[in-house]
Amino acid sequence: MARTSRVLGWSAGLAIVFCMAASPRSAAAQGEAAQGQPAQTPTDAPLVGDTESPAEPIAVQDAAGATDASQEALLSAVRTIESSPFGQWLREHPVAWNAIAFAAIVVLALVLAFVLSRTLRAIVRATLVRAHKEALAAAIDAGRLYGILGLMPALLLGARALGILGNAELVHPLVGLSAANLLVAAVVIAGIVLFGRLLTVADELYSARPQVNRKGALAGYRQVAMVPVALIGIVAASAIAVGKSPIVFLAAIGALATVLGVIFKDFIISLAANLMLSANDAIRVGDWVELKQHSIDGRIAEIKTTAVRVQNADGTVHTVPISRFVQEPYRNFRSKYGSPGRRVRRSIRIDARSIRAMSDAEVARLGQWADGAAILARARAMTPEGAAVSNLACYRAEVEAQLARDATIDASLPIALTQGDPDPSAPPAGVAIDLLCFLKPAPFADLAAREGAILDRMLVQLPAHGLRGFQSVGDLPGLSERLPAAAV
Repeated sequence: MARTSRVLGWSAGLAIVFCMAASPRSAAAQGEAAQGQPAQTPTDAPLVGDTESPAEPIAVQDAAGATDASQEALLSAVRTIESSPFGQWLREHPVAWNAIAFAAIVVLALVLAFVLSRTLRAIVRATLVRAHKEALAAAIDAGRLYGILGLMPALLLGARALGILGNAELVHPLVGLSAANLLVAAVVIAGIVLFGRLLTVADELYSARPQVNRKGALAGYRQVAMVPVALIGIVAASAIAVGKSPIVFLAAIGALATVLGVIFKDFIISLAANLMLSANDAIRVGDWVELKQHSIDGRIAEIKTTAVRVQNADGTVHTVPISRFVQEPYRNFRSKYGSPGRRVRRSIRIDARSIRAMSDAEVARLGQWADGAAILARARAMTPEGAAVSNLACYRAEVEAQLARDATIDASLPIALTQGDPDPSAPPAGVAIDLLCFLKPAPFADLAAREGAILDRMLVQLPAHGLRGFQSVGDLPGLSERLPAAAV
């Protein structure tokens, strides 16, 4: 209650200042009016041009025409306070009272906007809570809609008040018209901001749906929709501010359409690409993508209107034009379950001469391991029917089983050890074993340490299966040298 009383007191004080600042007549004119004689408007009162002021005083009803009760109240208040000492000083300084009048209108509009936004928030939030729409109420609060909704009508009322005072010549007509146009242009800009925040609220509500469950699902649509709305709004606001028709600005833009098309060609292509990628849900924030032609292999950190920021595995960041994802091939490692972790894709090379079929005794010893039966079953599943199980198949089966049990690895995503395709143009380089898995989210330093630990484990387990890592052609042992026995 005390805060409300202070706000009302401030509003009343500002209204008095505005009313005292709103009279354009000189002190001499006021003195003549007090003596019952007709007041003459000074020739030096107008701010621009040689506009002649009427010799006879203009009544409030004649100046405002067919005014309503609110207009009559405003003009009556101005005339009631114009005889104060401060008002007389302002009438002797036209620039000062016009500036103070505009400032008072703006301040009163901001106070009214504050009251309206608080009132609207209380009413809407209480209504939504009673309707069990807490999520919608929270989204509206996060979108900061109430401030804009309260500001727009307050600025329109301020523009109307300036127009009334300008028509009644209680402020200079040019000042009243220009100031009113500026406030209306501000309302148009506020409308653009309101439209963007409404789209943000809609995006938050849609992204929170269980069947979507991802942040910024409509981000691409929002960015594309904001571009024409912002352009139209800016043109309209500029036309209103200068008092010209928007057709004038549109005609000028049309004349420059060819030049603008060349200048903004990449921007237009990026907008179209953004819309296509959003419509097809081709990329999202958090997807791991690979563009080999640009040496990009990392996770998408941000998707903007014209560019995509990709953070590579080593922590570096690439900014890629979004049109690249439409014009060029790329690889997306997104899982249907989604994962914010890090993809691990590495290779080790094995000496092909150390790969052999396992004997029955080796298979029997392998079955005595703690998880030997599962390893053998998985190895036999990799082996063609009727063929002997190789030590390489057992090695792959054991590594895959250990990775699946590792708490640092996301088991919902693929875990695989595959044999890489040989490159006929390359020199002999052994048999490539490619690892693919995904680590759970963690700081970059921890991810690098985990990846190194996985590779160390893979290399250490080679001798246990009678396998030998391939180093180079020169370090190969002779064919007569005994290979390490399988430690099974």
